[in-house]
Amino acid sequence: MTSTRCCWATVHWMRFPSPMRAESLDLSLAPASAASWKIGPDSRLGQDGVRSPDSDIWCGVALYPDRSAADAAMDTLNTYLPFVKNALEAWHALLMPITHRGECNHLDRSNPGEVFDTVRSDPGGPLLVLTTAGFNIFPGMDMERVKDFRRNVDRVRVWMRDADGWLATQVFGPHTLGDDGVTISLWRDDASMASFAYRPGVHRTQVDRYKAEHTADRTSFTRCRIVRTVGQWGGSDLLSVMRP
Repeated sequence: MTSTRCCWATVHWMRFPSPMRAESLDLSLAPASAASWKIGPDSRLGQDGVRSPDSDIWCGVALYPDRSAADAAMDTLNTYLPFVKNALEAWHALLMPITHRGECNHLDRSNPGEVFDTVRSDPGGPLLVLTTAGFNIFPGMDMERVKDFRRNVDRVRVWMRDADGWLATQVFGPHTLGDDGVTISLWRDDASMASFAYRPGVHRTQVDRYKAEHTADRTSFTRCRIVRTVGQWGGSDLLSVMRP
């Protein structure tokens, strides 16, 4: 992997007929020319604060140095996702990052930092937001801190569903231990996302906690425009379903 920042990304959501584990899928492949490829289950959180290793929904995020590499990946989905043929439905999107801040370890585990260079001209349209959060792993680390963060990620996810302009959310931890977890949320427009993110409530409370208590070792926040999609989610094209 390279630590050079990327300019494009793809996201991939797959829903299977039954919960799947990593050993049930061929995860040895990656999109050609991707600088980073992370995939994992959107799984339930147990009372012990540990996420289940299996889920009927699996998600992936890939980062690319240029658009040609990202387009090529969108054109060859079956090559690195051979199991997608077994999915009930799948949705894939090509993303153009327009704003980015924070740190993520997807390009370099030993040196987390910014992973995107953003475009100067924003084409507008529906908004997809990638947020990541991670912890430094070492013997004796405070796992209760990690579990607290996970529980509050799920609380925010539930609260998000009532936000005007919200379309869909997936949360996943890469199956490779140590890679930062990812939340992917899709919004009708920028104003909807901003209203959710900054108004008083569960999300704002956790953002303030992070700033005051450093509840994770690093986070990142990226706003993206959706340039191209393949497939459906929830039985329809996500971009055509705008909640009132």
